[in-house]
Amino acid sequence: MPSLVLLLGGRGTRFGSKKQFLTYRGRFLFEYLLGRVRDLFSQVVLVVPPEDLERFKGLYPDLAVTAGGSERQFSVYNGLKLVKEPVVVVHDGARPFASRALFERVLRLGGFEGKVPALPVTDTIKRLSPEGLVLETLPRKELAAVQTPQAFRTEVLKECHERALEENFLGTDDASLVERCGYRVAAVEGERFNFKITYPEDWETALCLLEKGVLKL
Repeated sequence: MPSLVLLLGGRGTRFGSKKQFLTYRGRFLFEYLLGRVRDLFSQVVLVVPPEDLERFKGLYPDLAVTAGGSERQFSVYNGLKLVKEPVVVVHDGARPFASRALFERVLRLGGFEGKVPALPVTDTIKRLSPEGLVLETLPRKELAAVQTPQAFRTEVLKECHERALEENFLGTDDASLVERCGYRVAAVEGERFNFKITYPEDWETALCLLEKGVLKL
């Protein structure tokens, strides 16, 4: 069985607080997520802010808990150091509505080194200069918005993280590190409701959808 690295180490600068520790009806949102997928994994690693490390070790003695770094990429690498299984899934705690089926889809690696969920881009995407000048309109049919959970062969992901550290490369997600090392990453169908809680209005939207029964935890 694979390992899960659940990222809960963000500072929540844009949200105004640690959004990964939001609660609903008395429980952390990420606890609902774990309830849906826990049996898919032999090991769960929680990556939390350094100041919350001891508290979360006490709250979850049956899980591995480690401190996050100054960037998301460094937090993932800290979590990877504890991973024991040959396949690992990395997921952002700020995406608490990902379904069990989505985890199952990315875990079917087949002949690939990684799999990620992706959604077709529906807006027109333009490339801009630093001054805001439109440089070109990108072909929408070739573009996709990528989410987590992302699944990888553990040794490949560790290798790519270590290489990124050596070369001072900072990627926007784990798949970007694997891609730049020449490994193959495939996309599976993502989910519209697997959105990331980034701003307060995202949480207000989620609360509304939860109360209406559109979103489920």
